[in-house]
Amino acid sequence: MAATPEPSTKSPPQLKRGMVIRWLFAAAVVAMAGLLFWSEWLGAQAARRYPPLGSFVAVAGGRLHYRESRPATEPRGTVVLIHGASAGHADLLATLGPELGHYRVIAIDRPGQGWSDRLAGDAMADPGRQAEVLMQALDAVAPEHVVLVAHSLAGAAAGRIALERPERLRGLVLLGAITHPWDGRIGWYQRVAAWPLLGPVFVRLVGVPAASLLLEKGAERAFAPRPMPRGYLETGEVALTLRPASFRANSRDVAVANAFVAAQAPHYGELKVPVVAITGDSDTIVSPMNHSAAIARQAPQGRFVLLPGVGHMPHHAAPEIIVEAIDQMVGPRSGLALN
Repeated sequence: MAATPEPSTKSPPQLKRGMVIRWLFAAAVVAMAGLLFWSEWLGAQAARRYPPLGSFVAVAGGRLHYRESRPATEPRGTVVLIHGASAGHADLLATLGPELGHYRVIAIDRPGQGWSDRLAGDAMADPGRQAEVLMQALDAVAPEHVVLVAHSLAGAAAGRIALERPERLRGLVLLGAITHPWDGRIGWYQRVAAWPLLGPVFVRLVGVPAASLLLEKGAERAFAPRPMPRGYLETGEVALTLRPASFRANSRDVAVANAFVAAQAPHYGELKVPVVAITGDSDTIVSPMNHSAAIARQAPQGRFVLLPGVGHMPHHAAPEIIVEAIDQMVGPRSGLALN
């Protein structure tokens, strides 16, 4: 005679709750797998769409990517462009490159951005280390005197270069640049993305998917109150910032910048090169007065240029003003190799 199965000790509501929990867990696993796949897919798509078009130069621990343009005749001098956060070399090159046709122009991807290696991993977020490897690259490809142009976050590393290697510069042009400490905290998502263990997971599950949906809106905020130029996301190759490794490197860079400039700012009175700080009066991302105006006051050869009705992208709004500042720094003698 067959044994009679023992009746379940669980009541129907308990069985239903257990089933719901299992379904929710399975759905969460599927959702996370989908987000991970989506993040990697977005990065791969961007890499295919915007392959490296420049050259690579070897530095300690890897290589940096840069693009270069030269005039048909003898260049008046050499200008080096260093981009800010959430960007790559194409942001500055797309707008300033054509305006600087009489110069040799070098636009370089900072470590971990564009097609440059991150080199020392999280430690490379330190702007001082970035300044060191950027100058290693420039010593190799541009041993002549240069005018250094830095936008936004790159102002921290550019300031270090100007302090430590003034003999290499004809001048420093800062565009809406970070130069001094500021009150307040960075975005919560950047703080989490910068964490050592949780950060890489958060970037793939939340950071990159969210950023892909907000990419255009974020760019518009940088240009406000002026409209974003048509086709900017394409010419600026902005989607490259969606690659998970680049997204996290950018978050790390932003996370350490405040402490770095807090230590560096007291030394700007020692700057030995001309400094022109150009910014928009409507910049809501980097305070014009707390940064650009402040370094212009401290630098012995400092000058402050405030553009009315311009936001965080002065190089797009008034490239002619930037070219004029560079021309004044270069003067009649330029492009001479260092002895």
